Amino acid sequence: MLFNPKKEITIFSIIFLASIALVYFFLNGGAYSEILKYELSPDSLRAEASADDKLISGLNEKNYYLYIPKIEVLAPVIPFEDTSEKSVSAVLEKGVGLYAGSQLPGKAGRAVILGHSSKETWYHRDGQYAYNFALLDKLQNGDEFYMVFEGKKLIYKVFSNSILTPEKTNEILSQTPKGDSEIALITCWPIGFALKRVLIQAELVRVEKIK
Repeated sequence: MLFNPKKEITIFSIIFLASIALVYFFLNGGAYSEILKYELSPDSLRAEASADDKLISGLNEKNYYLYIPKIEVLAPVIPFEDTSEKSVSAVLEKGVGLYAGSQLPGKAGRAVILGHSSKETWYHRDGQYAYNFALLDKLQNGDEFYMVFEGKKLIYKVFSNSILTPEKTNEILSQTPKGDSEIALITCWPIGFALKRVLIQAELVRVEKIK
């Protein structure tokens, strides 16, 4: 049988691309499942999403939690010890991360929260927090979400939704916040890549006790 370089290259290319597709689906299938579930859910249910006190009343009062009803996110907020890749990776397996050097939620200044939108190759856990921010870009101006701490809800209202380069994102975050207390939620975009960032900016509008 004669060797056919063109045929062999074609077969290899097909196998190679199929392997990449399988790996991509394995890592990001959960994120796309969340997106599909969101798109198929009734708009009315999303519009009526609000803080469920029964759901959040039993949370550990010594820790911060991020609760975004619209995209069904409930995750502990864990401070980064530093900005090394190892530290960031360890924290994001356990929840969402409070960026080192940023302000605590509810305090004057800006809190910066990072979260996964897809499952990384090194992810060791069962994936509970791998897709926390897969739907982050669905938040719109006027939407509310919550930080939960010491029996209180810190209620934030979104005033900006942007998809930016990492450089532009850093430029914005280096600026002094316009409001007294703001929060920035950040994740990579598009799903499975780190070409750009989804940047959600919100301001603290009120504080309520959990009933």
